[in-house]
Amino acid sequence: MAMSRSSSWKEHRLANRLECGGTEYSVDLVARKATGVEGWKMTLIYLPREGGGEIKIELPNAASTADVRRAVRELEGAEARLRELCQGSGG
Repeated sequence: MAMSRSSSWKEHRLANRLECGGTEYSVDLVARKATGVEGWKMTLIYLPREGGGEIKIELPNAASTADVRRAVRELEGAEARLRELCQGSGG
């Protein structure tokens, strides 16, 4: 489900329930225009469903909105890849 705060902020839910390291997370991709960044700064945010700290993973910047959409398509429902990224962050 895509959510939007403004034209300079895009948020997309990639997974409602993803188990990683014994914790269950919901996972969002957040893309935002940032000062000093061409295009979009992209971050994966793993929100624990039952307390604990969130995990943020910086992704490579996207040059265009189309690149943001491509990243969403590649990661949406790709539980093995999302779990791999989570575990690689120490989560």
